[in-house]
Amino acid sequence: MKKKKHQFVRVLTPIASVALFVYFLRRTGTASITDSARALGWGFALLILLSGLRHALRTAAWHVSIEPGTPRPGLLELFGLRLVGEALNGATPAGPLLGESVKTWAASKSMRGSSSASSVVIENIIYGLGAGLFMLSGAVLLLAAASPRARLGSWTVATCLVASLLVPWAILRRRTALATALLDHLPATSRLKRFLAPYEPTIKAVEAEVRDFFLTRRGAFICILGLELLTNFTGVAEAYLILSVTTFHASLLTAYLVEVAYRAVQLFFAFVPFGLGVEEGGAAGALRALGYNASQGVSLAILRRARSVFWAALGLLFAARYCVARPGDDAQVEPIGCRVGVTIDAKLRPMEEGSAL
Repeated sequence: MKKKKHQFVRVLTPIASVALFVYFLRRTGTASITDSARALGWGFALLILLSGLRHALRTAAWHVSIEPGTPRPGLLELFGLRLVGEALNGATPAGPLLGESVKTWAASKSMRGSSSASSVVIENIIYGLGAGLFMLSGAVLLLAAASPRARLGSWTVATCLVASLLVPWAILRRRTALATALLDHLPATSRLKRFLAPYEPTIKAVEAEVRDFFLTRRGAFICILGLELLTNFTGVAEAYLILSVTTFHASLLTAYLVEVAYRAVQLFFAFVPFGLGVEEGGAAGALRALGYNASQGVSLAILRRARSVFWAALGLLFAARYCVARPGDDAQVEPIGCRVGVTIDAKLRPMEEGSAL
């Protein structure tokens, strides 16, 4: 019964997101969106560069998160692997569960499997922390600018964000690692225990490396957090660019708050393919609350979606490149992207072996 329910949700989610996208598209009108695209013109190239800068910053953060002295792929290869992961994150209902797993598995061809997994986990944790701080700053701005009647809601949002940021810190400061404690307390006869048993040493090794990073590599943590915070401001620049050419009365505060709403939608709806429909709704609601037309928010979201499609297509090209067997490659090394549909079990097993290209 539970399996059928999960299958129903997986089928319903993309259908609902497409329906929501079509609704906003029809409500806004293709003429309005076309006019916005024409107004942007060659500014779309700048939009591509800004989003590319975001990918480069997160690639650099991933590179720093790898333990020093560990053999690792070069920055360009990490950039390509990141694009592959992002393409799968956006194009499939599995979202980060598939994209981050494939990215981890691919990187493990050039380094130890536990180092690959821990670096991806570390980068994503700090990215979430940076996004949380960015959204908290937006809530503080709203609190300062809101009317007394609306301040209660802003206080509630700020309190929830602070609480959510304290949870990871509390987990990392535990004397006993959380995953290790949970694995040790699982009944030996349980189905979950039997399923995780082959991967238990890897899970514990990854958790140990993640905890060691946060407890000992403070300089690297600050560096990565700074890079992750900068990625949010590339989004502010994107929103300001689009609003300045399509509404002619944009402000940095408006672009900042729109980006806060965009980040919140991305975090809470990560499993919606390409954020279809929900990003349009989030942008429309944010701009309408700030005194703009909802249609301007939909146009902004669709223009940003166009640059996302560009990078996703490039990521899929990278995946196709890895699928092509090259002369001299080890015949037993399976290229990335050729088994996107395989189970997580099959993708994680090579990590235990620490195989290398």
